[in-house]
Amino acid sequence: MQAARDSEWLCGESHWFPNHDSAPDYIKGEVEPPSSWSSTTNRKGGRGWIRQRLSPLGPMILYTTAWAPFFLIASSFPLAFPGRTPDDQNVALVLFLISWLLLIVPFSRLRDGLVNRARSGFFDTFPFEFHLIILGTVVFFLHVLIDPLVGWLAYLIFGFAQYRTISNITECVGHNSARWLLPINRKDISEDFLGDGWERDSRTFRNGPIAHWELLLPGYAATLVGVTRGKDSFIAFTLKHRGGTLHDPFSEEIVSDERFASIIENPPVKISGEMWPTRFLDMDEEE
Repeated sequence: MQAARDSEWLCGESHWFPNHDSAPDYIKGEVEPPSSWSSTTNRKGGRGWIRQRLSPLGPMILYTTAWAPFFLIASSFPLAFPGRTPDDQNVALVLFLISWLLLIVPFSRLRDGLVNRARSGFFDTFPFEFHLIILGTVVFFLHVLIDPLVGWLAYLIFGFAQYRTISNITECVGHNSARWLLPINRKDISEDFLGDGWERDSRTFRNGPIAHWELLLPGYAATLVGVTRGKDSFIAFTLKHRGGTLHDPFSEEIVSDERFASIIENPPVKISGEMWPTRFLDMDEEE
């Protein structure tokens, strides 16, 4: 069973790709690194960086996201047509809260950890439009002092906030999710193993951040992370979106954006890495 899981660790699990009997060699949007990266594949083996596909983000959240507007709209009915529920205000409140929990809870499970260097500041709550939510809350409480009709203005603001939030979530999950791995000897984590533009976070190998890209990226942060599986150690090159989700650094959207040229034109480390362990490879189907 462990061997079977190891063989899918890089290319992805077959059930992620419903139109294929097994994980395909390439999926839409994937591109290869430039020759300077010395990359390989799980069919070739040898030395070099290999893409590790991660679980697709969209199917994990789009179903619940699609239901959120339904509950938000439903929350208006007890107030628009009073007297048809045991407690109109509480029923409306419960439906309203459900509409936001359907966004908050599933999305929180997709985020890669709590630390996110890509955030623009401490109060960056992307993908949630917190400023609109605050405005809607203030307007809602004003309807008590001014006029009950002002409460419907608050409802429209919350509706716009949810529309913007869903659009932001779609942006977060609408990209291929992957990281790039290089098998290493832990002793290779020396003083000068990093490429230009990278700043060390740890002087020794560890399961966690080892270095980060110093220069500003548009809505992203790049990190080198230590990864272990069994007795094998790896350096993982990750590109984290502002929303906290991991996107494939070598996807069509990224490589076509000139703002990422400085980080993807050369590998992040100077070492060539170790030979890929055969248990992670699928070389039997090599053509």
